[in-house]
Amino acid sequence: MADNKYEGMNLEQLREEIDAVDKKILDSFRERMALSAEIAKVKKASGKSILDVDREKAKLDKIAKNVEDELSGYTSKLYLTLADLSKSYQSQLFGDDAE
Repeated sequence: MADNKYEGMNLEQLREEIDAVDKKILDSFRERMALSAEIAKVKKASGKSILDVDREKAKLDKIAKNVEDELSGYTSKLYLTLADLSKSYQSQLFGDDAE
């Protein structure tokens, strides 16, 4: 693993770093869900199902190849959670006849 750029920071500094990362995560999550809504519209217009098992598997395989071994299991859980949230959101939009 590369040098730890956080080594030597005190608790308050580390928490500030976590807060900054959390903001980036939230911004990225909002963007991801907006894209998911657009995907729902395209799927609905083309008569496609929300669930795409092949896409999920390919995405998970690609993610697993690009993460450190020690984080691999956690990264898989994170992606699966994001995929579940996206599918749930798309289902809501399908049910509400989103345009």
